[in-house]
Amino acid sequence: MMTVKELLKVIGIKKPTIKLMTHPKLIQVLNFCNEQDITVYEHDFVINEDAFIVFLDNIHSIETLFELLKNVSVLLSIDFNPKEIALFYNLYDSRKLQYNEDSEILIDDEYLMYATKEWTENNFIKQDKVLYISDKRMILKPNLKKQDEDDYVESYLLNLIALKKAKELGLLKEAIKKLQ
Repeated sequence: MMTVKELLKVIGIKKPTIKLMTHPKLIQVLNFCNEQDITVYEHDFVINEDAFIVFLDNIHSIETLFELLKNVSVLLSIDFNPKEIALFYNLYDSRKLQYNEDSEILIDDEYLMYATKEWTENNFIKQDKVLYISDKRMILKPNLKKQDEDDYVESYLLNLIALKKAKELGLLKEAIKKLQ
């Protein structure tokens, strides 16, 4: 049977406060681990307690939490964007999409009015063309770089930036339609 302190040490919280040790969701995670005989492996990262509490407050699923605790890029980002990371992975599968600051557009309320989770995971990330936006027009063109080139950037990553620009210009709905 694992204790709260042992679990937090493995997660990367070295000197936990009572506030975290008695957090209801953490107790649920601990109970789940002990009931299911789940082993959580220690890593070399130290996570800020306040950021982890924000993350814990906003994550909805224990299974998602465990998946994210195995993901190095998430662990390295938790201290900086805990709420956004939790909200992102509450919606999207970490095996299909990876969070970064540009991907925050995918959890934007306006974006979610015009695009579904399924369309985002199954179509948007597979789009091989790139959306180019200016004040006057919006066009979808092939990616200028090829996959074998050193400076290649995946089309969907470029499209994330285009969607952010479209939102700034008040053209998000039109940009999403263009990508369909």
